[in-house]
Amino acid sequence: MRILIVLAILASTGYCADFTTYIGDANPYQVAGIATDSAGNTYVAGSRIIESAQDSADNDVFVTKLDTAGNIVFTTTFGGKGNDTGNAIAVDPSGNIWVGGMTTSFDFPLHGALQTAPSSFSPGTGFLVKLAPDGSVVYSSYFGGLLGNSSVNGVVTDKSGNVYVTGTTSSTDFPTTLGLPPGTINAFSISSVSGAFITKLDPTGLNVAYSVVIAGSVLDYCESSGGSCNLGQHITSGVGIALDAAGEALIAGLTNTSNLPITAGGEGESEGFAAKINASGSELVYLKYLGHNMSETIAMAVAADAAGDAYLTGSTNDPEFPITPGAYQTILRASSFNAFVLKLGPTGSTLWATYLGGSGPDTGNSISLDIAGDVLLTGSNGPGFPNTLLKSGTTGPGDFLAELNSDGSSLLYSEELPAGQAVALDQNGVIHLASPAGLISTITPGQPFASRIIAIVNAASGGGGGGRIAPGEVISIFGAGMGPAAGVSASPQNGRFPTSLGGVQVLLNGTAIPLLYVSGTQINAEVPAPITDMIGAQLKIIYNSTTLPSFRVWLDSTDFGIFLTAGGSIAGINQDGTLNSSTNPAKAGTTVAIWATGYDPDGLTFNGAISKGANNWCSSCQISVGGVTETVAYAGAAPGLIDGLMQINFMVPTNLNLPSGATQLPVNFDGLGLNGSIYVSQ
Repeated sequence: MRILIVLAILASTGYCADFTTYIGDANPYQVAGIATDSAGNTYVAGSRIIESAQDSADNDVFVTKLDTAGNIVFTTTFGGKGNDTGNAIAVDPSGNIWVGGMTTSFDFPLHGALQTAPSSFSPGTGFLVKLAPDGSVVYSSYFGGLLGNSSVNGVVTDKSGNVYVTGTTSSTDFPTTLGLPPGTINAFSISSVSGAFITKLDPTGLNVAYSVVIAGSVLDYCESSGGSCNLGQHITSGVGIALDAAGEALIAGLTNTSNLPITAGGEGESEGFAAKINASGSELVYLKYLGHNMSETIAMAVAADAAGDAYLTGSTNDPEFPITPGAYQTILRASSFNAFVLKLGPTGSTLWATYLGGSGPDTGNSISLDIAGDVLLTGSNGPGFPNTLLKSGTTGPGDFLAELNSDGSSLLYSEELPAGQAVALDQNGVIHLASPAGLISTITPGQPFASRIIAIVNAASGGGGGGRIAPGEVISIFGAGMGPAAGVSASPQNGRFPTSLGGVQVLLNGTAIPLLYVSGTQINAEVPAPITDMIGAQLKIIYNSTTLPSFRVWLDSTDFGIFLTAGGSIAGINQDGTLNSSTNPAKAGTTVAIWATGYDPDGLTFNGAISKGANNWCSSCQISVGGVTETVAYAGAAPGLIDGLMQINFMVPTNLNLPSGATQLPVNFDGLGLNGSIYVSQ
């Protein structure tokens, strides 16, 4: 994740109600959804990743409540011995919290369940859980049927506390009610058919008011190629749900079938669709595909206004997407995907639609409306995404928050922020944001942006989840109002980098840490080592005697990252001292040097000193280049640089099967994951 922000121009120490905080712990968190209540508290749900004894990732579901100052009120986790994934969250008017997802656990904890047993079909069974306002479980049930796989993907509640869920199921015993004819589904492994379900339950979760399944049986690629086929998985899924003022359910969905029961006004064939169910669940008001022909349009989220209009976002590579005249962006700019925003009227007619993006890939992941009817969305973006605050007008890859006016003709705001997973607005108009990796923020429109830390990442790779650091790691801190507007670079004094620079100090658990660069929006620093207190760490910035709010961090044993170029390849130096690139590849059999940080060998001290000479930390470390593994020539201190940087020298294997010319090959250092790529040639 690379974050470019210029929010310092809005920074003020006079307004401090908003916050950004990190919610992770010893296990990384993956946020799926966000919700708010009438008091302005923030609720997030998703998956807590647990490393098993077999070194394979497993999940529990987590729910975290934060107060209006960003303090964690509680975190509740639940799950069985399998893989439990939280997909959606909603809060009812009484403060009860509904969470939906999928589980492979046969021992998922149940409480007053509607469905007491899971399906035996892969990949798992949906679940629905209700928590009391204090985070205690009051209802927990499998949900999706016994005779197929299922997943709950979207949850919303109404003013009476009823809960509406959507997702997917292939279970032939999934409960449906009279009214709309149920879609025909089956769980046969060779030619399975899953359908999107829309179900309304009473506040207890035990009584079904209505339940509908929508499914297709013709694969879209078969029809578009002029042929026919029956084999393969026919998948239709609800991915998001919203309610209008009349209690009608609006659905965003995905399908790979071409014969859903589209109503008048439906057109094309695509993987994205929108649907509306009347309040009694007896009528399909509309269902329409969102794209055309062989293009791909992916619906990700839906919101509703009081008039019954639906607002959808996602991504598309469709050059014929129904963009309306006067829209903010009328041309597909990406060779891959741009985000889109689409407004449908109460009967499904297109009121307006716009692309939103740069050279891609871009996608909208979450959407919400403010009091004025303006549209807020978050998502992930590629290079060239529009940015209303940067002079260049475009950003690099990252997460974004954007706002369009009520008719989609103008981009009111767009900025790269760690907010790409979810957005929600409370009744006071405060914007609540979540990044996929567990950064939670609030922004109050019309108020100066509060001085604060926004995210902390590995200075080399931009990774680390926004709040996870490691001893000896060189980090980049992004935020607003953190230091002088004009950046100040540090010069080592007596062989050591300073702990005070440009009026800025950064304290980790009360101890000032070495600084390399400070500005209002970015600080580069080194995490010292060893660290005695690895739990409950706090990072604090003091600028000109003003203390910014503390930022919660989690200290991992390692947070490895290799320095990359602007193009995304590894910043390597070839044996002849030139920069490795597509036009200057390294020859097989020659040595390449690369640099990294976040690798913490036991027993070493890192305190901002300049490394004076070679010190091979890991003579047995392995490196894989293009799938061929060798022992590194050197992996240790980087002479002349700060002690938290690591230099790695390795030989390009001679037994690579290389074509003529430069070839970009993946590099993996010591089994720490895909770290980037270098260019090599024969």
